[in-house]
Amino acid sequence: MKNVLFVASLSERYYYDPFLVACRDRVNVYIFDPLVLPNEGSISLHLDATGYATGFVDVYKIKEGGIEQVRLAIPDIHTAWYLRESDATKDSKESSLESRFSQNESRGAVRSFLSVLDCSWVNKKETIDFLASNKLYQQKIAQKSGLLIPPTLITNHPEDAALFSHKHGGLLLKTIGYITFDEDGRYFLYSQRFGHSEITKGDLAIKKCPIFAQEYVEKLYEYRVMVIGDQILACRIDSQASESTRTDWRHYDFDRVAHLQVGLPTKVQEKLLLFMKSVGLRYGAIDLIETPTNEFVFLEVNPSGQWGWISDIAGVPVAEAVANMLETL
Repeated sequence: MKNVLFVASLSERYYYDPFLVACRDRVNVYIFDPLVLPNEGSISLHLDATGYATGFVDVYKIKEGGIEQVRLAIPDIHTAWYLRESDATKDSKESSLESRFSQNESRGAVRSFLSVLDCSWVNKKETIDFLASNKLYQQKIAQKSGLLIPPTLITNHPEDAALFSHKHGGLLLKTIGYITFDEDGRYFLYSQRFGHSEITKGDLAIKKCPIFAQEYVEKLYEYRVMVIGDQILACRIDSQASESTRTDWRHYDFDRVAHLQVGLPTKVQEKLLLFMKSVGLRYGAIDLIETPTNEFVFLEVNPSGQWGWISDIAGVPVAEAVANMLETL
């Protein structure tokens, strides 16, 4: 069987454990957690005069009976996937100079290791790093792929914000990056609509902090779309059925908001696949809006976006599609 390497944190198992179950008896999946280096694991990388990489890396094999660390030869890695690394990669200011130096060198060793893997890739670290929190670039590539996008403005110039708001009768504001406001990561800013008068009164705030502003797109439905290799799985979210979710479905109101697995129009699917190829991803969660006139508008892609709830509620077979992709890569 093929050997597949997930570059992922052991603390993020809730995300990929269903993949491991679906992959059982189809591919061998190993977990490489960069945070275990250098204290709990080893890496040894040799590049010969021809550029051929050999050596080993300590990884984890998760079984029904628990988890064990094993040593995997680098040439035996057939497919790699940079999936979900923990955010806990920053050095503590309280760490010693020696510890910070060791951690920095360990990250360099990991980066070098991943860069010379001669195997198939699902998603690469450098691709995810480039796309992360860069919705504007994503929209540019989506438009080039034939998808519709909302008119968008990033600015800290109050006059430009006011002109843009006047043109569109108010704006939808989102964060440019992703930040949480508590240690558990439960509190963050949702998308919010602001009327034109509110925008014109926010000169000082806009000047001090750039805004990501869009024309508000009227919705018939919203979609969480999982692109997994060449397969597209779409969940239609009836976000307009609840006042709580009308602007941002992440406020969740499962009692009122129906989730249904549906097929997307062929033309939309073709454009999504072209977009994914253009940005260098084989896996990702895409958010779309269907307007009252049945047009589909691209919002963004998250290379490691959440999918568990659409699998549970709508029966979208994400884990099975992942197993199929990994087996055939």
